[in-house]
Amino acid sequence: MQISQLTLRDLEYLVAVNEELHFGRAAEKLNVSQPTLSEQIKKLELNLGVRIFERSHRNVQTTIQGQEIIEIAYRIIREAQQLIKTAQQQKTPLSGEFHIGAIATVGPYYFPYIIGPLKKAFPQLELIIHEGLTDDLLEMLARGELNAVIASRTFDEKNFRVYSLYKEPFQLACSPDYAIKTKDGMVSVKDIDHEKILLLTEGNCLKDEVQNFCKLTRSRHSSKVQSSSLETLRHLIAAGNGITLFPELAITEHKKLKGLVRYYPFIEKSAQREIVLVTREEYAKPEEIRLLLQKLKQHLPL
Repeated sequence: MQISQLTLRDLEYLVAVNEELHFGRAAEKLNVSQPTLSEQIKKLELNLGVRIFERSHRNVQTTIQGQEIIEIAYRIIREAQQLIKTAQQQKTPLSGEFHIGAIATVGPYYFPYIIGPLKKAFPQLELIIHEGLTDDLLEMLARGELNAVIASRTFDEKNFRVYSLYKEPFQLACSPDYAIKTKDGMVSVKDIDHEKILLLTEGNCLKDEVQNFCKLTRSRHSSKVQSSSLETLRHLIAAGNGITLFPELAITEHKKLKGLVRYYPFIEKSAQREIVLVTREEYAKPEEIRLLLQKLKQHLPL
């Protein structure tokens, strides 16, 4: 049997009979007559030289040899469906699956601003969100597992295209009992007790940014603990265990923590980070990134 003699419709016949184990129900499912379906299955078995189904007056069973053929048929049909889906997505940018990564100190606070507008602007878009550390997300991006990443601009930009989104100020987060000099409700980094600064664990870019801004030595550890979660740092501060720097977007009033955490903006203009959208340098669909960036810039959180 030559490949030109085999059609996707033939494979659909095989799959339907395998699922229903009844020629009548399979024919109805495919919207063809039962004689047509039976004849085509017989013809296919003859051409392939393999008995795919065992028939009796009472039931239909898939043979052992037929099971392997059915599995391949499923696989070919899925690939054909993906081919059509991919072609449709090429015609309609930002439709179908779009995998976007975000670092943990940005994603939970930034996505609420953009998910609604993106769904409204691109109703066929299936946004799949991934959270992780910057290096891990960029590795996934380089391997093609992600379409884009939202991160702080602290990484090696070689082989990536980087688009600036917004600048996000830092504020000092501390308990009400923490005594610090203020001026017009603002604080200076030089007045901070560096021994009380709590840090995120290694691999979080916010840790590096806090260390750089506060001029902490790389070997320095927190006086109490380190945490992989910004929210855990908030709880530690509420409990009076130290102080830290919070990105402005993450500053929210938690009912249960009301009055237990205070935030002070910094006098220094350098107390900020740049949030960026990152894609591969040779991304196959630049129009998608242009449209995404345009929509993100229309809904900046700060």
